[in-house]
Amino acid sequence: MTDHLSGPANMLRAKGAGGGRKNGKRRRSPFSARTVAVFLLGLALVGVGVFGSLAAVQGDAIAQGVKARTVDLGGKTAQEAAAALRERVTGFTLTFDLAGATTRIGPADGKGKRAVVSYDVNRAVKEAVSVGRDTNAIRALAERLNATLFGADVAIPYTLDRVALRAALEEKFSSAVSPARDARFDIAIDAAGSPAVSIIAGKEGVSVDYDAVMRAADERLKDLSDEVVDVPTTKARPALSRKDIEPLVPEVIAALERAPLTFMAKDVTWTASKRAVADWIVAVPPSTRDGGPTLGLDKDRVSTYLAGRAEEVAVPPKNAVFEEKDGRVTSFEPSADGETLDIDASVAAIAAALFARDAAPAEIALPIAIVRPEVDTERSNPYGIKEIIGIGATNFVGSPSNRRHNIAVGAASVNGSLIAPGEEFSLLKTLGKIDASTGYLQELVIKENKTMPEFGGGLCQIGSTTFRAVLDSGLPVTERQNHSYRVPYYERDGDGKSIGPGKDATIYDPAPDFKFLNDTGHEILITTAIDKNKLSFTFWGVRDGRKAEQTTAKVFNIVQPPEKKIVKTTDLKPGETKCTEHAHLGSDAVFTYTVTYPDGTAKTKDFKSHYKPWQEVCLLGVDPSELPPGVTSREVIPDADAAGAAGTAGN
Repeated sequence: MTDHLSGPANMLRAKGAGGGRKNGKRRRSPFSARTVAVFLLGLALVGVGVFGSLAAVQGDAIAQGVKARTVDLGGKTAQEAAAALRERVTGFTLTFDLAGATTRIGPADGKGKRAVVSYDVNRAVKEAVSVGRDTNAIRALAERLNATLFGADVAIPYTLDRVALRAALEEKFSSAVSPARDARFDIAIDAAGSPAVSIIAGKEGVSVDYDAVMRAADERLKDLSDEVVDVPTTKARPALSRKDIEPLVPEVIAALERAPLTFMAKDVTWTASKRAVADWIVAVPPSTRDGGPTLGLDKDRVSTYLAGRAEEVAVPPKNAVFEEKDGRVTSFEPSADGETLDIDASVAAIAAALFARDAAPAEIALPIAIVRPEVDTERSNPYGIKEIIGIGATNFVGSPSNRRHNIAVGAASVNGSLIAPGEEFSLLKTLGKIDASTGYLQELVIKENKTMPEFGGGLCQIGSTTFRAVLDSGLPVTERQNHSYRVPYYERDGDGKSIGPGKDATIYDPAPDFKFLNDTGHEILITTAIDKNKLSFTFWGVRDGRKAEQTTAKVFNIVQPPEKKIVKTTDLKPGETKCTEHAHLGSDAVFTYTVTYPDGTAKTKDFKSHYKPWQEVCLLGVDPSELPPGVTSREVIPDADAAGAAGTAGN
């Protein structure tokens, strides 16, 4: 049996037996394949160990090798990294050099403590922490190994306020930089008001290329570099020379012939002297290359002059107020725009009048600008209520004191009412209990063809005013009843002018009521106001484009009143006469109410009213013996506004 030898032993045996190979023959390697494999495996394991140690995530620490520009963040926690970055950016300054003059500007060195630059340290830390924390384990290991071996740089986001930086530089280098000065007019006004115009020559200046400065500042801030920024300067030549503006002298004199100037803003009028006007006139560089200089106004000087007058015409804007409690608005004030003198437009108007070829106007009207409030009506409330959708008004001149009192109490009860979209509004429900406990006084009302004192007499003024506001708003009326008799209070508009019968609405607990539907799709707020004898209800909400119209009431079937009624009473001296009610005609009235909606649909309704005739009633004083014992009057005495509360009989 033959042995199969391998490796070094076999080689030795072969050499000893055969004397080895001749020159030129390949020698066998002294290492076996197994040895090499073991060696390579060991090397691989060492490599994996090194890779693992380099790429291992070290708890909450930032990966080794991560930097934020010049700040090493490797191995730090997020809190430690943030502290290190804040310390660096807080102490960081930009250094600027202008012709050997050096200045440093830090993050908060802006004029008036305005920040020049602000760094977003938190975003930089967040980016640093994310290195090597990819959700994919292989990518995460690769990121950490790359950061450890080659480094990883994260940016520190920042915001540069270029306006603040420029203002700071202009202040620092004010002595080294001077703008060019154009040639200008020197105008003298003598005692007789005649102008003498001379010219002051222009002067060269030194200007800074701030665009280049800002680009360099950006580079320094991005890298947190301490490298000095060289501030480039150039000579600035004046835009206008003496030669340029000499031809304008005759025009200056012609313009001053129009002075003094009289201004009018709203109802305020004042005059600017010729001396004041002369100080405003300047030469303006040409707007095109081929053009020549023209006359204009020094805007700063004119604006300063006008600012002194602006307060006389200014009206401050008014913020809206909206306070709600238990479903009612307890405090409501709509916003109001303010007014102010429009300075820019006024300067333009003055220039147009002063340099026009036509004759100067006797008065120069200065425009007024609208100033919006910070909080308008719509933004003051959660319902989006922003505008008036309708107003109703009545007049109660001639009402006795108790009736006036009841109207005021009723109006206060309605004020602040909120009506939800789709809700049917009931006036009686809104008014609530009507008696002495709610503040009402007794007043004569008509009930069952008799007049008698009851609490709340005069509340039909509330009903009629609500009716008119509903009509003006274009809302559907779901319940309305006219008075039994024609009442003078309701045949007048809010200003007391006659409109005839037919546009009244009576209410009386428990019936009749006045009701309407809120079909606007938005909340409606009712506010009420009394101004002397005028009662007004305003409906606030959101207009949907509907248009409401109503015709003048047509009056027909007029019936003469019955004969005068004499009521005997012991409240007057025997033979004394006092008439408590004037006669009123009976009649019918009708008017047409039309609402046209945005889609073109129109709804029409005729409101018909029937009024009984009302006789004149007079009191006649008699001796008590002419009346039964304990009776002071033959019947209840009607009052002038007796029909103004309920008036349901016969309707």
